Amino acid sequence: MQQQTAEEQAEKEAEIKEAFEIFDKNKSKSISVQELTSVFRSLGYNFSQDEIQSMVKELRQTQKAEGAEDKELDFDDFKNLLLMQEEKAKSGEDDLRDAFEVFDRDANGYIGIEELMMVAKSLGENISEDDLKGMLQYAANTSNQKDDDKDKVPQITLQQFVEAYLK
Repeated sequence: MQQQTAEEQAEKEAEIKEAFEIFDKNKSKSISVQELTSVFRSLGYNFSQDEIQSMVKELRQTQKAEGAEDKELDFDDFKNLLLMQEEKAKSGEDDLRDAFEVFDRDANGYIGIEELMMVAKSLGENISEDDLKGMLQYAANTSNQKDDDKDKVPQITLQQFVEAYLK
C-alpha cells in the first residue's frame, strides 16, 4: 500500500475538515450520529442508519471508549470514521486485485476465456463456455459490439473486473 506524503495527508485532512464544517450547521463542533447518513451520502457512500450505528460502535471500540449511547461525533471522531472506511475500501480493492490475479493465470493483465474456464473447472463449477463468454462480455461491456466482432471472445482488464464486480 502506498504511503501518503505529508502534503497529501494535510490536503486529505483539510477536505475532511471542510466536509465536517459543512455539516456542522449549528457550529457546535459536533455532528450527530443521525446526520451521518446525509454526510456519507454526500461523500458517495450509501450506508443505512444501522450500518452507521455499527461503524460508530466499532470506532468507539477502537478508541477503548464504550460510547454506544454517545450520539455526537467531534471532528477527530468524524475524521477517524472516514479514515476507517477508506482503509476498508482499500482493503476491498486489494482483495479484488488478488482475485483478479487468481484468474489471470498467465499474468498478462487480462482474463480470457481459457483462464476463466480453468478457474471454474478447478472450483468444481460446471459452467458452459457460452455462459463464461457472456460473463466476459458483460464485464468487458461489449454487449454493443459490431456484428463483425460478435464472435470475438473478449478479455477483461483489472479495471473492468473491478467495475463489473461493483455493479
